[in-house]
Order: sequence, then C-alpha cells, then structure tokens
Amino acid sequence: MHSIVAAAQATLIAALPSPGLAAATLAAVLTAAVLRGFTGFGFALAAVPLMGMVMTPSQAVPIAVLLQLLGGLNDLRRNHQDGHWWSLRWLIVGAIIGSPLGALVLSVAPAAAARIIISCITFGAVVVLGRGFAFDVVPSRLVTIGVGALAGLFNGLAGMPAPAVVVYYMSGPFRSVVARASLLIFFLATAIAAFGSIAFFGLATTQVAWLTLLTLPAMFVGTWIGEQGFRRGSERLHRQVSVASLAIVALLSAAKGIGELL
Repeated sequence: MHSIVAAAQATLIAALPSPGLAAATLAAVLTAAVLRGFTGFGFALAAVPLMGMVMTPSQAVPIAVLLQLLGGLNDLRRNHQDGHWWSLRWLIVGAIIGSPLGALVLSVAPAAAARIIISCITFGAVVVLGRGFAFDVVPSRLVTIGVGALAGLFNGLAGMPAPAVVVYYMSGPFRSVVARASLLIFFLATAIAAFGSIAFFGLATTQVAWLTLLTLPAMFVGTWIGEQGFRRGSERLHRQVSVASLAIVALLSAAKGIGELL
C-alpha cells in the first residue's frame, strides 16, 4: 500500500510544470479571460494559440476546455438571470445536431480548407454587422435551430462554434448584457460536451490538471477585470469590441488554414 501511495506521489510531482511553462500559461489564460469577461466569447480562440506557443495543441485545448467549463460553472448563477433561455434552448439543440455532421465532413475534407471557408463566412458576417444590420425581432425557432446547427458544424469542422452564435446575438434585438450572458452559457454547454471527448480520449493528463488548477485563479481574475470593463462601457462599445474580436478570429483562422495548406 505504501509503495502505491509513493508511486502516485512521484507521478504527481513529476507532472508538475516548470516555472517558465506555468508563467507563460498563466499570462495566456489571464489575457484570454479578460476578453471573455468583456465580450462573453473568445476565451478558447485566444487562449489556445497563446498557450500553443509553449505547449502542444493536445495540451492547450484540454486546458482551455477545462478552464471554460470551470469558469462557466462559476459564472452560471449570475448569467442565469440575464441569459435568453428560449434562444439558448434551441441553439443547443441545433449544436447537438450539427456537431456530428461537422465531424463527418472533417473526416473527408481537409481541416485547413474548412478553416478558410469558415473564415470567409465570418468575414462576411463582420461586414454585415459593421454596417449595422440587425433583426427587429428574435429569430424564429427554425432559424435559431439552424444557427445552432451551423455553430455545431463549425465546431465539428474546426473547433470554432463562436462565429455563428456571436452573429446571432449581435444582430438580434438583445441588450448587450443579455447577449454576453447567453454566449457564456452557450459556451459552458459546448465545454461540457467537449470535456466528455477529452476524457474519453485520455487527453486530461496529470500535467493538464496541474496547469488548469494553477491558472484557474487567473481565469477568475481576468474574467472579473473584463466584466468590470463591460459594466462601465456602453452598448455601442460592447458591439464594436465584439465585432472587432470576431474579425480578428476570422483573420487568424484564415492565416492558420492557409499556413496548413502551404
């Protein structure tokens, strides 16, 4: 029994990240969390590339998913009151339908091409939103399910569910506080689904767990900082920052897709 405990302790100690790796991961998480706190989206899209500079994607993605899951659960009580639950219900139904379809398409289509196509669609949405396009009423249930399916398709294809739902809430008749809360709840749902896959494929390693625990306070602090900025800002500022963030996401995704093709 003593030898088993000793072996377990040795494994935990061996998996401890180096100070340099921990510091770099901490900085990446804090930066991405500020964006998340202000806009309601963009955490994984910012954190994964930043963490990818010091670790492999097979480590960066699980850490981002776990942090988004824990952060989303922590914020759920506040977001529950402001979230638009009618739309969330049907968006999640659509995402459940679309995710397997995206994975199926990915099995026969190159991921790089998928990233470029999604980026082009996102750029088009940014242009439309930038010109002030908006719905006067909440889209119908069928349209909402369709947007959720598109988000699921994007997620299955390239791990990018954000563009479709961000456009949905930015162009709908939603106040910024409702849009932000709804996005945070939606990404909590996608993080729960993604965690199942990560656990199934054994990607939640001991080092991933250590880095998640070490950077969790930075997730909370960064989200709080971003949220304070959001609450002091205006509806217009929130829309401008969200649209600009969406454009940057599209640009980075396109660059990554072109790089992979070349």
